[in-house]
Amino acid sequence: MRKNIRNKKEVIKELLKTMYESACAQKELLGLLIDEFETEESSQIETGNEPRELIKGVNGLAEFLACGTTKAQSIMNSGILQDRNIAYRAGNRWRFNKTLLTRLLEEEPEILNITVSNSRHMSQ
Repeated sequence: MRKNIRNKKEVIKELLKTMYESACAQKELLGLLIDEFETEESSQIETGNEPRELIKGVNGLAEFLACGTTKAQSIMNSGILQDRNIAYRAGNRWRFNKTLLTRLLEEEPEILNITVSNSRHMSQ
């Protein structure tokens, strides 16, 4: 009886391991598909008469803003970009509308000069 229980536990453990590995592979594949789709279709989507260029990820945002990734993450956590429909999630990755972000910075250049204490997740 104990041998059967041990064998069942081993089989279940092996099945869970296989399912986990499959899920990880699917997640990676979905990320690649999202990137491929955005490269081919979404990097220049027409919105009215102006193209929508995308900035990919918090690292891309940091590079665009010429700041560190910690500052870029603080800006993300503040909710400013999400509230203005500049930032959105594509799967588990962040995307930023470069045209809208540029316009925001031109109209309100001081808006992103925030501190971590002003961010949305810190105030909750």
